[in-house]
Amino acid sequence: MGRYKWIKLAPGIRCREHPTRKYGVRPDRYYVLRYSINGIQKQEALGWASQGWNLDKAREELARLKRAIRTGEGPTTLAEARELAEVQREQEKAAQQEKAARRILFEDFWRDSYLPHAKRTKKETSWGKEVQHFTKWLSPILGKIPLVDISMKHWELLMRTLDKANLSQRSKEYITGTGRRVLRHARTMGLDVNIPTGKQLGATAPRDNRRLRVITSREAQALQEKLKESDLNAWRFVKFAFLTGCRLAEARRIKWKDVDLEASTLTFRDTKNKSTRTLPLTPALKDLFTEIGPKEAGYPVFLNQVGRAYSEVPTAFKNTVANLGFNKDRGPRERATFHTIRHSVATQLAKKLNLRELMDTMGWKSVEMAARYVHSDPENQRRAMVSLEQVFLKGPGKVMPLQRSGKGKKP
Repeated sequence: MGRYKWIKLAPGIRCREHPTRKYGVRPDRYYVLRYSINGIQKQEALGWASQGWNLDKAREELARLKRAIRTGEGPTTLAEARELAEVQREQEKAAQQEKAARRILFEDFWRDSYLPHAKRTKKETSWGKEVQHFTKWLSPILGKIPLVDISMKHWELLMRTLDKANLSQRSKEYITGTGRRVLRHARTMGLDVNIPTGKQLGATAPRDNRRLRVITSREAQALQEKLKESDLNAWRFVKFAFLTGCRLAEARRIKWKDVDLEASTLTFRDTKNKSTRTLPLTPALKDLFTEIGPKEAGYPVFLNQVGRAYSEVPTAFKNTVANLGFNKDRGPRERATFHTIRHSVATQLAKKLNLRELMDTMGWKSVEMAARYVHSDPENQRRAMVSLEQVFLKGPGKVMPLQRSGKGKKP
């Protein structure tokens, strides 16, 4: 800085001129203040005229600093002033962010943040189920409410809605679980949200939720006959489930590329347990596929009445089950649902297949899972119980010795 010539403009104010750069009609000027604090000389750089500084502003800044030194109020150096200004800016920014956060609606956060995150980190079957929960149950109740304002009264309204719909305790647990995961994601993004527990909501279900119901042969026939009369598409969809024991999501996602009529195979891809399994096509399945198509490889096999792939259990199925009285006076675990078809198929196949074959056919990876789905045969139990009478009460009975007949019989 020694090569620059300093110009004294006023007491405590000086400047130097830029050797080449102009600001207006004269060289650009760099302003500096000089003053003392408790006998210690301080020099503070203000900036260039091209940055907005001039002699009047320099005078105002110097007067402000001297007043602060004299009164002890406010920053006494420009460094302190800049630091204070930065703190104020951060506080204002935080206040603005907090204000903006209070305006983020549940449905907006779901669309812009949670759903993209779920699609990146979860299987399609998992986030697809969450989409159903959001669309049908969460959005109507929580969608228009700012995330940070969602309280127990809103959750209580949701629970009353689920109760009114007569949903199972497990369904309530799944639906509210989706909502709570959205809020947990919001918390990781720095939003101050309240997240109730499942217990607080009364939305927990017993760990043993194994269904006790199987659909009998007579019930299956009655169900399909009524469905065929009311909704041919739903009938085909349900018939496919009875012939394969597949999960709902697997039936919804099956495409023509998964059906090989020539090789007589059917492939379920990327299933719930992240595996792919292939089943042989039975004559009944071949007839079903031949009746429907075939169509282009990427085309869904099963379409509803408006020509779209099913997104949930066909309404015609639920209505037919209700009209036939399948669930009259039945408890939650004994109600016939679409998933009951899978239980029923597993129970029937267990009579014919060994455990390994059954697990491969149904797409299970653990024996424990197979045990949840397979149901006892009451008739087999009855025969086994009757055998106890012979063994433990009547004894083995009289044994007749074998005798030779005809020639060779000894006198």
